[in-house]
Order: sequence, then structure tokens, then C-alpha cells
Amino acid sequence: MKPHIHTITELAIFTAIAFIFSYIESLFPLPIPFPGIKLGLANLVIVLVLYKNGFYQALTVSIVRGLLNAFTFGSLFGFLYSLAGSILSLIIMNLLKNKTHLHISTFGVSVAGGITHNIGQFAVAAWLVGPSAILPYFPFLYFSGLIAGGLIGAFVLLCRQRIPLFNSTN
Repeated sequence: MKPHIHTITELAIFTAIAFIFSYIESLFPLPIPFPGIKLGLANLVIVLVLYKNGFYQALTVSIVRGLLNAFTFGSLFGFLYSLAGSILSLIIMNLLKNKTHLHISTFGVSVAGGITHNIGQFAVAAWLVGPSAILPYFPFLYFSGLIAGGLIGAFVLLCRQRIPLFNSTN
């Protein structure tokens, strides 16, 4: 089944917004002594697309945004970190979103996504440099994922309440 031109256009716009959010975030690094920790503003778009359009569309936006970032600002290693975190977090968020009997809110899904995104990145770093070299860093990644996921979750809730495009019953 071929995607509708409206869907392709919408996903291109979401990808552009996520890319712009990534760029803006890179201009204002957080004053944290640990490298790589950031809010992840692009994930606001990814979570909204997950709820509005579904897993595969959110994955598409996430991968294309990651590629754009890697080619524009980053490196192959940056893309590997981003890809691992994105895929793992999207799988977990999609599973939790679809487990309606668990009654996990959008906020909770986003928190789980923030934590698992960092776990995916940790796994790539452990593979590249060895787990013992980065194990002390894990608690900081975990808690930064918790905080970032919570903030993004709060923004997602606001968007879903106030922007008609996103206030579906999903």
C-alpha cells in the first residue's frame, strides 16, 4: 500500500521541525559536566508522531532526522548513538502505548522513552569503549533520561490538549 501524499508531506514537515529543534538545542548546551546529556527537544515531535501516526511513521521521522543531524552537524558515531537510542525508545514507547490495560499515560510513555533512549546510547558506548569504562556514567544517563522524558512528556500533553492536529483519542 502506497502512502498518501498528505502523509508524506506531513512526515516531511515533522522531520523538518524535529531537525530544527535539534539544531536549536545544539546552540544552547546544558551546563552539565557530563557529555551528551540534553533535553532532546526533537523527541517532542517523535512522541507526537507516535501517538498521531503510529510506530513506523515515528521511526521514519526519527531516522531521517538522525541522518540529517549526522550529515549536517555530527558524525557516524553520533548517528549510531542516536539510532540505537531512538529505536530502543520507540519500541518501548510503542509497546507501553499499546498496553491499554496497564493505563500508562502519555507522560509515563515519554519517561520510559527518555530512559530507554539513554540505555540504547549506553549500549553503543559500552560496545565501542567497553562497559567498565562507562559504567560510572550510567546513573547520570538514567536520571537525565528520567528528567528529560518527564519534561518532554509534559510538553506532549500540552500539545495534545491545545493543538487540534494532535488532540486525538489515541
